[in-house]
Amino acid sequence: MSSKSAPKSVAREKQHRRPYQEHDRSKDSSNRPFSSRRNLSLDTFAQRKGQVRALEEFKKRKEHKRLQTAKALRKYQKVMKQEGLEAGKGASRKRLPTDTRQGEESVMENPKIALDPNETGDGEVADNHPKKRRKTNPLEKAVYKAEQTKQQAVLLAQQREEQEKERQQKLRQRKRQSKLLQKRTKRGQPIMKHMVSKDDDGNYQFSFLDTRITL
Repeated sequence: MSSKSAPKSVAREKQHRRPYQEHDRSKDSSNRPFSSRRNLSLDTFAQRKGQVRALEEFKKRKEHKRLQTAKALRKYQKVMKQEGLEAGKGASRKRLPTDTRQGEESVMENPKIALDPNETGDGEVADNHPKKRRKTNPLEKAVYKAEQTKQQAVLLAQQREEQEKERQQKLRQRKRQSKLLQKRTKRGQPIMKHMVSKDDDGNYQFSFLDTRITL
């Protein structure tokens, strides 16, 4: 009886342990579905989002440029069709100016007509000889500056001479005035610079001593 009951007890223990072991396995971090993903920082997330946004804007600009180019190409083809010309492809769309095209067409029609490289379109011979450069005087600036300084010195000398003449003239007038004021009239009164006198009719007269008149 003991030998038969022993396997049953062992089986029961295993049954009781299995849920516990399975529960432990479920707690194992290696079996978690999101454990391998690392948490992104805020700066990394913002940087990746900015890169995606920049890529989207670049695609939008590229698509807009493609639409504008296609629109311009359709307009070019329409204009060429109206003029009765064949629209070029690629680099051949770059057409030459009107005068150049006409000149090339005339040369193609008349191969004998060729312009001389030294002849202009008006039939005049162009002067291709190199012009001699005018030699500049290395002392030109110094000479010009010396002339300017000389002229300024002459003007200053003239101004000083005029000022000295005015000063001498004023000095002579003051001396003459002081001499006149030191004199006296026939009645013995001193001569005043500003005098008030009374005429025969009883009217008062104001007189000013002129220093230019000698008594």
